[in-house]
Amino acid sequence: MLQDDDLYFDNIKCANHWRQPVESELTADFQSDWQAQLGGNGDTSGVSRMVLHLRNGFEKYWLTTLQPFLKTKEDLRKKYLSRFWLLFFISLFILPVFAIGIYLLNRRFSQDIDPGLFYMLVAVFVFIIQTPYRSYKKKIKNDVMEKFIAYFGNWRYEHNSPFLVSEIKESKIFPHAREYDTDDCFIGTYRDVKLCVCEQILKSHPDKKGRQNILFQGIAIKIHLNKNFEGETIVLKDLGIFNRFKGFSGLERITLEDPYFEKLFEVYGSDQVESRYLLTPVFMERIVKLKDLYKGKSIQLSFKNDVLLLAIDTKQDMFEPCSFFKTNLNKFKIDTVFEQFLTIFSIVDILRLSQKIGM
Repeated sequence: MLQDDDLYFDNIKCANHWRQPVESELTADFQSDWQAQLGGNGDTSGVSRMVLHLRNGFEKYWLTTLQPFLKTKEDLRKKYLSRFWLLFFISLFILPVFAIGIYLLNRRFSQDIDPGLFYMLVAVFVFIIQTPYRSYKKKIKNDVMEKFIAYFGNWRYEHNSPFLVSEIKESKIFPHAREYDTDDCFIGTYRDVKLCVCEQILKSHPDKKGRQNILFQGIAIKIHLNKNFEGETIVLKDLGIFNRFKGFSGLERITLEDPYFEKLFEVYGSDQVESRYLLTPVFMERIVKLKDLYKGKSIQLSFKNDVLLLAIDTKQDMFEPCSFFKTNLNKFKIDTVFEQFLTIFSIVDILRLSQKIGM
């Protein structure tokens, strides 16, 4: 029987997790790195039994469920791809005509025409050309993701985020967030831990010119903990000399025992004792390991109302199971999404969030 010490990764050797590798790299780099990290190739020292079970059974699920389903969608993909190429070649003919027309008008009236007009026309044509791709993605992605997520049991996929802007603001990780866009959202349970995983872009309030700053682009994860705490603790990325400009009403700076952790993060809390209870030396070490898992990406946390909110800045489009220009029967895209999804489970394992007592 696996002990607690077997439930997180002792040696994390993961490279380029979130980039989209070319197909020839999948088996050589991408997949082998994940096998080493998640306990593949017979190594069970760093992964829970449930992850091993999911990994071992996915090939059969692909052959019996996902591949036959995607095969029925190939004609749809080819139809929209044909429309795309048709619009593309039409645009190659029409755009030069427009360009020549603008040039002749400029010569005829001896008046400079704003070159922005041409760029605007190009933008319009690009938007039109991309219409088949957007239509295909809208039609197929929801069906494919529902089939995919069914493999993991009591999980569901939806477009609308259950994260409220007010909830994100209250976490104090992004106090200036006003709006958000959600691409994918998954809700379910792993090892008796309830999770909500959303790919999100958080934006600030528009300025006088209507422009918005992107505050965050990545994965927001809401985890209902098996621990009880009354106060509030937030773990933010360290900003060096700019930390002095930070301040949170009702929270104070928490000084911790780990100097390396202090270099990476700034911690604020409403209760010094409770914050140290949550952020034990062992738990801080696990957060650093989690940061390593995501190749040093910005990771920030908030503990409030028995909920842990994690924000992992990936700046990459995640959970895309279908290709538009290539066949979906080669499993490459699905494999990528599967490995990305397992990293969510690894968070529970690394941080040992399924434990009922302590951190």
